[in-house]
Amino acid sequence: MRFPVPPEVVSLSKEITFINYRKEHGLELIQLWRKSFAQAMSIEEDTREEVVKEHLAYLQTYNPKIIRVALEKNKKKIVGFMAKEENTIKDLFIHVEYQRKGLGSRFINQAKAEEEFLTLSTFQLNKGAQQFYEFHDFVIARVGFAGVEGNAWASSKEQLADITYEWKRATKYLRKQS
Repeated sequence: MRFPVPPEVVSLSKEITFINYRKEHGLELIQLWRKSFAQAMSIEEDTREEVVKEHLAYLQTYNPKIIRVALEKNKKKIVGFMAKEENTIKDLFIHVEYQRKGLGSRFINQAKAEEEFLTLSTFQLNKGAQQFYEFHDFVIARVGFAGVEGNAWASSKEQLADITYEWKRATKYLRKQS
């Protein structure tokens, strides 16, 4: 099932540019990440300085080359990012005010254009992400639990239940005409 493209998606595509991550994007990216994650998981955003600094330190463990940033040209504002390492999408977050406008789809389509196979994980509590990935032809490969490390927000094991999705490029077989 495909949905019609809303007019705001067309205008948004002209306003967004994709760039490579730079260290000076760190704090703004983390703030976007935390706000988007809190909304998706229906939890309160933890804005304490020490927690934000810890998350920033975690981001700095990533190879900057794997992070692609969506920047709104007029406002010079980060509106989304994707961290993709080889065929694994580690993170994909869109600013809460820019969700459901086609930006996440643009990131996914970029990743699909680069790879024959993709994998990613999302929490079972994140129903919006599940719908999004399934809409983009990702299928459930397995279910399990994320580790406690790096997930201090979770107060129970149930909150750490996750789903691993996979996508494979469709192969078209041509039948030989006899």
